Amino acid sequence: MRLISPKTATIKMKRSKTRASLIVLGLISLIIAGCSSSDSSSRPKNDSNSASISTINVPHFSAKDIDGKLHHSSEWLGKQPVVINVWGTWCGPCRREIPDLARLYEEYKPKGVELISLAVKDTPERVRQYAGRNNMNWVLLMSEDQILIDYRATRGVPTTIFIDRDGNEIVRFIGMKDYETLKRGFEAIL
Repeated sequence: MRLISPKTATIKMKRSKTRASLIVLGLISLIIAGCSSSDSSSRPKNDSNSASISTINVPHFSAKDIDGKLHHSSEWLGKQPVVINVWGTWCGPCRREIPDLARLYEEYKPKGVELISLAVKDTPERVRQYAGRNNMNWVLLMSEDQILIDYRATRGVPTTIFIDRDGNEIVRFIGMKDYETLKRGFEAIL
């Protein structure tokens, strides 16, 4: 039988407690991550009998449109379904996605969905010209870095975020998506 010193025994016990603590924290993190899934099937649908208390979980922001008028997200968030598309006129995948977004906006606008495009690293003049040529007749805002940080939209453009009428993010797509994929996002927030 091998004897160990009290100091070694104390160190081993501390390591065991540290490992156990890390395992517990890891399990808690997995449970929390599972509860905050963006899968629309994991979110309860509102029924007409439920109280209409807003539980907005997306950040509010203010941004200027292409004409310089300041808008606040409270104009839309918590009032109607909202799609936020982070894009740029300089971005090829963003430009390829615009026709599908235009088609979907025409289909879902009558159902109360608002589409807001946040232009990144762009100028109002370039956005105005591009929008005029491409049937972008929805809200066009100029994004600031803080909005991208607050919305965790720094991994690339396009990023499209679907928010239900209560202000809860339901799903997000990073990168260019086709019509059918985007349509699933629109459907998920109704």
